[in-house]
Amino acid sequence: MAEALRHDKTTRQLRLLSEALDSGRLGPVRRLVNTLSPAEIGNLLESLPLAKRVIVWGLVDPEDDGEVLVHVGDEVRESLLADMDTDEIVAAVEDLDIDDLADLVEDLPDTVIAEVLKSMDRDNRERLEQVLSYPEDTAGRLMNPDVVTVRADTTIDVVLRYLRLRGELPEHTDHLYVVSRRHQYLGRIALAALLTHEAGTPINRLIDDEQPALGVEESANDVARQFSDRDWISAPVVDDNNILLGRITIDDIVDIIEEEADEDIKRLAGVGDEEISEGVFSIVRLRSSWLLVNLVTAFLSASVIALFETTIERIAILAMLFP
Repeated sequence: MAEALRHDKTTRQLRLLSEALDSGRLGPVRRLVNTLSPAEIGNLLESLPLAKRVIVWGLVDPEDDGEVLVHVGDEVRESLLADMDTDEIVAAVEDLDIDDLADLVEDLPDTVIAEVLKSMDRDNRERLEQVLSYPEDTAGRLMNPDVVTVRADTTIDVVLRYLRLRGELPEHTDHLYVVSRRHQYLGRIALAALLTHEAGTPINRLIDDEQPALGVEESANDVARQFSDRDWISAPVVDDNNILLGRITIDDIVDIIEEEADEDIKRLAGVGDEEISEGVFSIVRLRSSWLLVNLVTAFLSASVIALFETTIERIAILAMLFP
C-alpha cells in the first residue's frame, strides 16, 4: 500500500516536472525540487530522460548535491557527475558520511578523490581507507566506522557526561555499543535505558547481548535479509577477533532491499535496466523473450475459447434465464 502511494506521488511529481520543462517554465520546477528530500529528488532524476535530467540537476540546491548523488544508480550518477566541475564535486561530497562517501568514490575522477582526501582530517581519512579496504557488497564496505562506544565498567552518569561533551551523535543512533578494554564487542545499551535508570547504575547491568554482530565479510544481501527479518535500525560490525569496527544503519540497507525487489520483479517480467529514454526497438529487443511467451499464451487462450465457443454461448443464455 505504502509503495503504491509512493509510486503515485512520484508519478504526479514527474508529470508536473515534465509539463513545466516542456513549457520552458523553470521557476515552478525549482520550487517543486526544493520541496523534496534528496531521496525523492534522486527518484525523479532516475525517471527523467537525460536532457531533462540535466536541466533539473542544475536546479537542485548545491547543499543537497552530495545526498542526491548517494540516492541514484551508477548510470544516472555518472551522467550527473559529467555535468559538474572538480570544485563542485568536492564541495558536494566532502561532508558526506564515510559510508556514503565510500559508495561514491569509484565513480569520482582521480583529481576529485585527491582533493577530497586532502580536505579530510587524519581520522576521517583513515576511516575512509579502512572501509575501502573491504570488497564491494560486503558488510565492511557498507559500515560507518563512526560509532559511539562505552565501557562496561562505567556508570550511566559517566556515559551521559561523555555524550554531552561529544555533542552530536551519528545519525540513526538508537543504541550505544559496549566494548571491552581491547575494544571487543560485548553488547549494546539502548539510549532509553540511560534515561530511565538511576545515574549510578553500572553499564554492565544494562547490557543487551542478544543482538548478534555482523561479520565484516558478510555479503550485503545477507546483511539486508537480517535487517529485514529482525527489524533492526542499526547493527554492529566486527572482525574475526570480535573487535568492533563500525556499524550499519537501516538507511544503508533500504536501497539494497529495494534493489533486490526491483531485480526480482524485472526477472519475472523479463525486463532489464533500460533507460526511459531508450528507443522502442531497443526495449522490444530486451523484452522479446517475455513478449514471445505472452504472444504464445494469448494464441493458446484464443484457441481454447474458440473450441468451446458454442458451450460458452449456451451457458451465457442459461444464466440470463435464471431468476
